[in-house]
Amino acid sequence: MSDLQDSDVLLELDIPEEVPEAEQAVELIRAWVADGALVVTLNGEAFGPRLEEWGRLLAQIGHHVARSASANGESGEQRLIAAVRKGFDEAFPKNELAAFGKSRKRVTH
Repeated sequence: MSDLQDSDVLLELDIPEEVPEAEQAVELIRAWVADGALVVTLNGEAFGPRLEEWGRLLAQIGHHVARSASANGESGEQRLIAAVRKGFDEAFPKNELAAFGKSRKRVTH
């Protein structure tokens, strides 16, 4: 899934610089590639019953991915967004809910 996983060191992303200064902040999702498989934890309580908010979050993540690809030398913003959308559409079940992984409660560190 990623060439980055060949490293012996865990590559953990920095907390965005706006978060420590924010009056309110909550982590929504973490995603890793572990032994070639995608593993995800998420704060399933964050938006309550408003699942459309998760859809908006996924759309924003898609835009960030496309911008990151552009910053790394890929060209054509619309092509990049279309590629992200294609991957989403191919992976997202259309008529069934598929459960992968486990749901966990939040942890305070």
